[in-house]
Amino acid sequence: MYYDRTLTDDFAKHIMPGGQLRWLYDFVKNRPDLDFLVVKNKDVEAISIYRGLTRIMTIKPTRNTGIVNIDAAPTYKEIAKEFFGVKSVSSITKEPIELIINHLMANGIKDWYYGNKKEGYYQNELSRKHGICSSDDSDFVIIDKEAVIGYKDESEKKQLFSSLQDGYKELQRKISELDSKRYGKDLDKKAIGNELDFLALNKNGDIQLIEYKHGSNTSGIYLSPLQIGLYYDNFSLLPKKVLHDGITRMLEQKQRIGLINENWKKQEFSGKIIPVLIISNSNVKSSACTKFYEILEFCKKYKGSDFLENLQTYSYTTDGGLVPWGNI
Repeated sequence: MYYDRTLTDDFAKHIMPGGQLRWLYDFVKNRPDLDFLVVKNKDVEAISIYRGLTRIMTIKPTRNTGIVNIDAAPTYKEIAKEFFGVKSVSSITKEPIELIINHLMANGIKDWYYGNKKEGYYQNELSRKHGICSSDDSDFVIIDKEAVIGYKDESEKKQLFSSLQDGYKELQRKISELDSKRYGKDLDKKAIGNELDFLALNKNGDIQLIEYKHGSNTSGIYLSPLQIGLYYDNFSLLPKKVLHDGITRMLEQKQRIGLINENWKKQEFSGKIIPVLIISNSNVKSSACTKFYEILEFCKKYKGSDFLENLQTYSYTTDGGLVPWGNI
């Protein structure tokens, strides 16, 4: 197992201060609807730009440090065909990106991934607030998005992750068996535990595993103890030093780039991993809260009374920020 999504220096330098793509950093930071996602594992290294849940473009390195591969969904390639493919870093301009953004903006509320002001909109806002727009006194900073643990091979992944996942799949099955009308039919056929929304670090040195939901996603909210439990169990398997060293390297690189405020001070790691649920625009009339606690108690019955005992839950709004949600 490993956890380190730090970009290689030769690739990261392009968006560092003084890099040939530094203008792209400024472009994204100055637009409240955009954000970066940087990823690296043994198979992939990439810098992507997102508008809500929409991936506008992805830049990947090649063997030549001055040449990159620019990719996107076929729909966006049609809008700016000349922009995509293998290109020199110096040839990349913002105009094709603006064309794609204008296309998305023209959809207005029909843009389900940002313009409708639901999940993608608030996830983007939260990510920027605790990332590229964070301050030196932010309560927490987001170290990683769509976070995943790496494995040396499929055998190790099957042994460590798949065995955990199978246990939660069984819980999903039992919940459907308990009351499929109330909780959902064939829940065990639904994907679970693929990517953690946010891995963050707070001012106390606690590692936070954050799962984000929009208030309109009722089933996603009340079934979230399963997702969060799987992420918590999985990250808890990582040796502390491996996890801490990976987070430290990612934090330091993101501060050099400007994806996290450079003056935010990291405290010594507390050794705690805290599972967190954040719900934007929660609906007080929804059954989500009641069912959430029912599912949480059901999981405790099989996983033990200490299951997610340190879980924190928050509601998030643009004006009010984070406030406690539920009865935890």
